[in-house]
Amino acid sequence: MHCSYVKERMADLFDETISGQQQDEILQHASQCSICAKELDSLNNAAKALSAGIKIKSSESLKQNVMKKIHENSETTKLIKGRIRNLFSPTWQKIAGLAAALLVAFILLPIFGVRFFDSNASARSLLGKSIEALAGIKSVFMKIEVRSVPGDNLDLIDTKGDFISYKLWKVFGNPDKWKIEKPGLTVAMDGRKQYKYMEKAGLGYVGSVEAGFVDWLRIFLTPAQILQTEKDYAREHKARYKVYNTSDETILTVNAKALGDFKNTYLLNSSVAESDNRRVYHFDSETGRLKSAEVFITEAGKEVQVLKVTDIQYDNEIADTTFSVLLPTGVKWFELANIEPTSGNPKITGAGELARVFFNACSRQDWAAVFQLDPTLQQSAKLADFKALMGGLQVISIGKPFKSGLYPGRFVPYTVKYKSGEVHSENLAVRNDNKARVWTLDGGF
Repeated sequence: MHCSYVKERMADLFDETISGQQQDEILQHASQCSICAKELDSLNNAAKALSAGIKIKSSESLKQNVMKKIHENSETTKLIKGRIRNLFSPTWQKIAGLAAALLVAFILLPIFGVRFFDSNASARSLLGKSIEALAGIKSVFMKIEVRSVPGDNLDLIDTKGDFISYKLWKVFGNPDKWKIEKPGLTVAMDGRKQYKYMEKAGLGYVGSVEAGFVDWLRIFLTPAQILQTEKDYAREHKARYKVYNTSDETILTVNAKALGDFKNTYLLNSSVAESDNRRVYHFDSETGRLKSAEVFITEAGKEVQVLKVTDIQYDNEIADTTFSVLLPTGVKWFELANIEPTSGNPKITGAGELARVFFNACSRQDWAAVFQLDPTLQQSAKLADFKALMGGLQVISIGKPFKSGLYPGRFVPYTVKYKSGEVHSENLAVRNDNKARVWTLDGGF
């Protein structure tokens, strides 16, 4: 990213015209470029001065007159050469525009009252402080309590379960590095690749820096950008957010509806995104830094707290070794790219057919056929356990595939009887969203 682009877009940090990702890129550049850092500091100071210094009564035509003057000055600056800073470059025009908006706000204040402007003013104040907070943060460590299941995906929520402890580490730099772990599961990014170790499955995955090993929980990896992320989310999904201040905190509350297809409610309330939820973030009113957070899910008409950030520590030294994941004996890393399917069984034309082929192969103990459907099984350190459980099973029933929530594939209900005599019912997860559009197994057994 070039300095010229950053300077042109820097003032966009003060409104809603850019995405959270673009905002991250601009701030990342400013953290590494002393010239752009000074420019950002000047903009912050200008914005503070504008918001703090406006005490005015004026006519209804004020905004029109101010914007006219801005335009006149903008035209004039085209003829001026050799100035140290062009005060009416696109960036500084935007600051002037913010000033005009603030002036109009103070004119309208007696008409609409304080409550009309309070949320937006608080949001702008928090965003400015969060920008400053991000520029100064070198690292963050969090402890998060989540109602979840040990060993399963990080974003999984179990509203009936107990709280289990998550830990999160992040070092901001070039590149960033981070790790999130819960009992039985670790995901880490060392600046080059993402790693995911699943203890129960005996598997170690390696993916790109953009691998989707973490979904909604990623919001805590950049705590200073939470407001912008949630504002973008609210705009896209018609959620509601509000920001208000207490004596020592700025509190952001987001009320969101469940995302996904819930004609079948199987995945309803299984994650934050797939639930009707209320998210509450507490920021220090002076520094703009995140202090704590809670998430509540509405189930059967009642709120259930499913997540709470209990501890946040900033700028502690975090060793590079933190972002490596040590595998136990017998477990090996394998690249996700190496198991991307290129062809499949021509008999499998849908989710139901895949389920039948899979369970029949297990019944015959035809493991080559099973590995074709899920190549990761062959890499598992728990393969012997899998074969002992699934080999020789009896298929009792296979139901009609269905969609639920945000899952891109299908779920297939089944009931089987293991050789031990145990009868087991579950939903097999299958998907075909790979490049070859091949149906593959994804879990549920």
